[in-house]
Amino acid sequence: MIDFKSKIVTTTIMDPREDFARKVIETEVRFDPLTGDSGRLAHFGIYRPHKEDFSAWDTPENRSRCPFCPSNIETLTPRYPQELLPQGHLHRGETTLLPNISPYDQFSALAVMSRNHVVPLKNLTHSLIKDAFGAGLDFFQIIAAKERKLAYHIISWNYMPPSGGGIIHPHLQVIISDLPGNLYRKTLESSERYFQRYRQNFWQELCNTEAERGERFIGQLARSCWLSAYTPLGVMGEFLGVFPQIHTIFDVDETIIDELAEGLKRLFRYFESMDIYSFNLGLFFAPAGSEEYYSLHARIIPRFFLNPIQRPPDVNALQMVLQEPFTVVRPEVQCIEAKHFW
Repeated sequence: MIDFKSKIVTTTIMDPREDFARKVIETEVRFDPLTGDSGRLAHFGIYRPHKEDFSAWDTPENRSRCPFCPSNIETLTPRYPQELLPQGHLHRGETTLLPNISPYDQFSALAVMSRNHVVPLKNLTHSLIKDAFGAGLDFFQIIAAKERKLAYHIISWNYMPPSGGGIIHPHLQVIISDLPGNLYRKTLESSERYFQRYRQNFWQELCNTEAERGERFIGQLARSCWLSAYTPLGVMGEFLGVFPQIHTIFDVDETIIDELAEGLKRLFRYFESMDIYSFNLGLFFAPAGSEEYYSLHARIIPRFFLNPIQRPPDVNALQMVLQEPFTVVRPEVQCIEAKHFW
């Protein structure tokens, strides 16, 4: 039932790199199997991430200005009103959850993950990841008891500067809203249409189909499957962690948070092996009433500077003006590479 559609388009040039010999270049246009949105695969091998020196960012001067460092977090960050959170902040392990001083929505929190200012991928431990996401879930459930009309729960992560992270100190965005945003809305609507047509949950079928095909199926944990996305949203690809039988925030217990942390930790080890040091992440939960057709899933999109000299971002007019994802790696190749870490 899941259809992986694509189209090959070609262009012909006289190539100066080969004495102006005639050359045909292919671009593959893929269509997302859920939404039908198109994305392009091209320029293979031209770009690759380059390692960054994190130590240059971890200085006393930078730490003194950082609102999330231990010496500043209690005095430079806001607190929630006592009727919402009696202590003002929510704590879990090293994580401190606090209000975003520049909120995106009615409930827009930040989960500061670590006491350390700079935390490279190799130092993002299982416990740091688990506590940060666990604090976000705790916050969701506290607010749900007070504001049940807010249906949409999102945790996002901008890790390191190429991702758009304005503060290098690692932190998650924890958002509760009655407006899901365009991608969330589109996947919800498409998931419902898929269910109405086939009487099957798309996310379960995606895991089953990808496992059978094997081309983009990285691995399986107890309750989740991990995939390279067929139509990636990022220049350096996209990865999915899907929990087919887990839906709303009330379905998530400690074992699910633990498994999410384990899957991410394995993926981060793969990133390290490929010199990927930055990413965007989104974790999407099913709103109440959508449990039959929408499942908990994470999207992880590597980010990088296109070259280490001018340091241009990896987003250009194609993505911004046409809203067309563009990818320079093959998801099937990434899957083979990432399997070694499962």
